Amino acid sequence: MPRLTDSQRHEVRRMLAGGLPRREIARRMGCSPSTIVRLHRRYVQTGSLNDRPRPGRQRVTSDRQGRYTRVSHLRDRFQTARTTIGINGRQNSVSTVGQRLRNAGLKACRPFRGNILTQHRRQNRLTWTRRHRHWLMRLWRRILFTHESRFHLRYRDGRIRVWRRRGERYIDSCVRECDR
Repeated sequence: MPRLTDSQRHEVRRMLAGGLPRREIARRMGCSPSTIVRLHRRYVQTGSLNDRPRPGRQRVTSDRQGRYTRVSHLRDRFQTARTTIGINGRQNSVSTVGQRLRNAGLKACRPFRGNILTQHRRQNRLTWTRRHRHWLMRLWRRILFTHESRFHLRYRDGRIRVWRRRGERYIDSCVRECDR
């Protein structure tokens, strides 16, 4: 249920002072009657309609620092959250950096390992695929895919991660080049 805005709270206060029933006020405001009761009770106790301070820790980084972290990881996709240095050379915690990057739509994924696809290589692959299209269709019928997973409970798995958005798996800055 959406929160009441400041103007709606003042409107509720005026309706209560006018003698309108709480259920009618709740119907007009699109909220539950208990919301109106709590708002009235808070006004009687504190004399204010404002929200009480909410629990929780204040953000360690500003919006500017979050943008800086995002941009630095977009420049170097293979940079780890542990080695990220914030503005003014201040080191942020790994969890803070991870949260800021996830809020920016980036996710730590295993990189695609392969050759960087130049225009020449792309053209060669497309030509080969078109030439062997019928052969590939027969081959795919005989392939079985299985699912395997690795689990490490006490230590890191040593795999390199790349920070990328959805759909960016094959862009050159997210590919770990291996020359075969």
